[in-house]
Amino acid sequence: MPRKSKRWRLIQQLRQILTKRLENRSYRILFEDIDEPDFFANAMDAVIALGLSNALKKRFIFRSNTYRRGNPDLIFEEDLNDEQNDNDDDPWLSDDEFLQKYRMSRKSFHRVLDLIKDHEIFKNKSRVEQKPVAYQLMTWLKYVGTEGSGSSNANQRSTFKIGYGTANVYRQRVTIALRSLSGTYVSWPNEDERQSIARSIFQNYDFPHCVGIADGTLFPLAFEPETEDAPDYSGRKYGYSLSTMIICDHKRRIRHYLAGYPGSAHDNRVFKATNLARYPINYFTEREYIIGDSAFENSRHMVSAFKKPKGESIPTSHEKFNEKMAKLRIISEHCIGILKGRFPWLRSIRMKIKEDKKYLRSILRMLDATIVLHNILIEFGEEEKEDWIDDDDFSDIDEADRAPYEEGDALNTAIPDGAPKDARRTRLMYYMEEHQYF
Repeated sequence: MPRKSKRWRLIQQLRQILTKRLENRSYRILFEDIDEPDFFANAMDAVIALGLSNALKKRFIFRSNTYRRGNPDLIFEEDLNDEQNDNDDDPWLSDDEFLQKYRMSRKSFHRVLDLIKDHEIFKNKSRVEQKPVAYQLMTWLKYVGTEGSGSSNANQRSTFKIGYGTANVYRQRVTIALRSLSGTYVSWPNEDERQSIARSIFQNYDFPHCVGIADGTLFPLAFEPETEDAPDYSGRKYGYSLSTMIICDHKRRIRHYLAGYPGSAHDNRVFKATNLARYPINYFTEREYIIGDSAFENSRHMVSAFKKPKGESIPTSHEKFNEKMAKLRIISEHCIGILKGRFPWLRSIRMKIKEDKKYLRSILRMLDATIVLHNILIEFGEEEKEDWIDDDDFSDIDEADRAPYEEGDALNTAIPDGAPKDARRTRLMYYMEEHQYF
């Protein structure tokens, strides 16, 4: 039989006592002199009834005031320490263990800490001081660095000996601080930088004037959305998910993205909703473009791979063009692989989506923060662990020193108004054939 708790046994005893006393009270009323009531007995009945009422309202009755109280400061400090103690014992966490737990090296951790520690969110207006920003950043990193049920308040409490509410507050503060850096670390390159990107891509992949690679990805949801449009979140795989469009550069930095669409949304639909597609004049010169897979519709500034109908073949020139493009497109796959590999929380988002939009906004804010940190760590030159990422075939891309185009080249001219949607792709294919790039 299941074990009965002390609370359950107490409630049963109080119920039995109260039932017996109420029976006795009934006898007193029936057979004793009403003009001389037993005030003491009635008062005891009221006290027992109140005690039973309070016991039923409380989940814990016998818990000590010092229940499971730990010393979280000691845990954080042990993890941060990288020096031997007086007994020549090694640090509690080796460099590799720190990297595995917090998804970055100690050196990068302190550099990130320097970027956010002076944010207003970490300055209390009351006399009660916050815990060090380092502790709060560590809590956030452990959360986004854990996949599945590990990214939960229960896991954070078990790991750091802090309360559920404390862990949640820490994560909210760090998310706000990281998102405040978005303008610095997640931005579309200006014209000079785009030219540098284009030269590097041309030198390494033979695509002139290309300034980025677009790809869509799905971030799985651990819970079914509690919304009327929940079926829309059921995507091509993963069950329920969020669809996100990511445009990265040759260094795998995310330069533009759009998140929040349900998993069933097609990549091309999400891309058309981006500012790049809606207002291209603000993002491209006439000869610049980005590339993507065959899911995207061709336009002046989007060159996609040729579609291959099921069970049919495509012209040899189209096949070779796709093969050539695949070597460049794999950069976006690596970019997304690095993002999900460093922050496994994105592989199973354990936050619910409800009718109130604030729930979706909370997820998107966390996603914003991971993308900001992704770009920061790339700028720091932080390396990724190979076992975090499925595809470990990375390219080594250096800046180019020469211009990839000659004056008068057809690729330098604008696509005329009214031209077919695949005009730029056709130009590129003929250009590569002429120059024997494939």
